[in-house]
Amino acid sequence: MGIRDDYKFLRVQDVFKALHLHVNLIGVIIELGFPTGSDCSCTLKIVDPWHLGSGLPVKFVARTNRTLPRVESIGDIILLSRIVLINRKITALCNEMSSSFALFNGKHGEDFIPYQSPPKFQMREQDKNLLSNLRGWMITYKFEDGSCCFTSLKDIKEGEYSNLSCQIVHISKDDKDRWYIFVWDGTEMPPCNISVKSERLPLCVEPQMLPTHVLRKFPTFGSVLRIKVERVNEKQAIHCLQPGQHVKFLNLFVQVNLGLWNATFTPSTKMQYTMSGEMQEAFRPQRMCGEKLSPRWTPIARCTSPSHSGITGVAHEDAPFVTLMDILTYHNVTAKFRCVVRFIQVYPRDARKLRDSNGNFKLQAILEDATARIYASLYGDEGEKFFGCDESDEEALVKKLNRLLGGEELEQVPRNPPWVQCCLFSFYKHKIDQWGSRRFRIFDTWINAS
Repeated sequence: MGIRDDYKFLRVQDVFKALHLHVNLIGVIIELGFPTGSDCSCTLKIVDPWHLGSGLPVKFVARTNRTLPRVESIGDIILLSRIVLINRKITALCNEMSSSFALFNGKHGEDFIPYQSPPKFQMREQDKNLLSNLRGWMITYKFEDGSCCFTSLKDIKEGEYSNLSCQIVHISKDDKDRWYIFVWDGTEMPPCNISVKSERLPLCVEPQMLPTHVLRKFPTFGSVLRIKVERVNEKQAIHCLQPGQHVKFLNLFVQVNLGLWNATFTPSTKMQYTMSGEMQEAFRPQRMCGEKLSPRWTPIARCTSPSHSGITGVAHEDAPFVTLMDILTYHNVTAKFRCVVRFIQVYPRDARKLRDSNGNFKLQAILEDATARIYASLYGDEGEKFFGCDESDEEALVKKLNRLLGGEELEQVPRNPPWVQCCLFSFYKHKIDQWGSRRFRIFDTWINAS
């Protein structure tokens, strides 16, 4: 690109008339595909002010993945030199041997220095004018994305491919070099049936729960979907994602594992441009009331009470409902809460082992709502109150456990646990590490007579 004999830039719509000719283009990147490991190639789509359709696909072929475009953000601008339209209906080709490109930040007011370009690239005044015009046009540009084809998290289905329009909440990597993208759209994913008999269910898709200071950046209502990224070529696209960004994913594969929703990239997965302002309006919170509450309870409340089955009763009907994410991110270590959850697993499962060596009632449960899972214990007199039956009446206790877990038998699968209300309080086990030793216990809750 250091020497460009034909310096004329074509409009995107005119490229379709130049089959097999070398042409120069400048456009905005609206869709990004992932590099393929087999042939060192990737595809992206561009538009300009004169071509507002679905965009022109441009395929990049290189000797190594390192020389493919490393797009920092969807909406950035690419300058293409000597690309060839190889098919009027499909794509243009940017081959490393005969073509080149330069990538620029797409934000209005940024400088004219490319963040990726050939060593001999030289910026000219014409390039700067085109770049400025495209950046100004992007302020009001609205991409025709076919929004009716996007699925909200509340409507996802297991084993299907989905297009998601969502916000990036967090990105992290585990110790096995697997990446996780946490996305949210303000809706709640459907509750899953529990199909595992004896295996202890995990609290989250990632290997370990994220620390509290990270969870405090999460929304406290609506579900956060984890997208797992394991293949090397997929990881190369993560660098263009940042928390707070609004992104549209095309062709994600959605699945359920151990009762937890997750998604993975497919060979056809792409990321698409979206208008941040438009997405922020779509995701505007509607839940918070801001009402003043008793100081004994968390000062967080839903505007509407979530529905529950009525299987359980609580002694604090006047307390507001909160989500499990509200509880996990509450600013005090110790507090009391009222929530609507599902009991998805309890330990021990044998009713004859529900007491410790001192004869005290002892049970651990995994509670779940649309926002999180937590461990919560039931101990001593609170356990007696919860089940409300004589300790020798094993049959009555098992029957109540089955109602709570959503099955006719403790080991029955699949199960669909009912939504129940319960009161929780948080406490710490070690004063010198209060947050690290924070635990939750069920109290002032009981199973109603059937």
